[in-house]
Amino acid sequence: MRKINLSFIVILALLAGLVGGVVLSQTQMGKTMLAQESFQPEEFVSAREFRLVDENGKTLAVLGGHPGKEPFLPIEPALRFYDQDGELLLLLGLVPGNKPKLALFNGHGKIIWETP
Repeated sequence: MRKINLSFIVILALLAGLVGGVVLSQTQMGKTMLAQESFQPEEFVSAREFRLVDENGKTLAVLGGHPGKEPFLPIEPALRFYDQDGELLLLLGLVPGNKPKLALFNGHGKIIWETP
């Protein structure tokens, strides 16, 4: 009995899909469907700083400059990642002279590894 019911349901689903496809193709034939026909992307976005924040407004990441607080010189551009408590975890950027800098922090302001 269960096998008959399952077969009936599968056949009914296939027929419903076929009928729906035929009806849709007949009513929408030749029409282009676009979500936003007039969307024009901006050429660029300018800002001094971009911040990624969580649902509570806490900063999780920043793309911008680093002010040059100890132990670093000013770094521009810089990408900084923070933990949930607002402590710096990772800093990636360019120091003066266009030398790359990468530093990992322990979440309490101390460097645990950095590039020379």
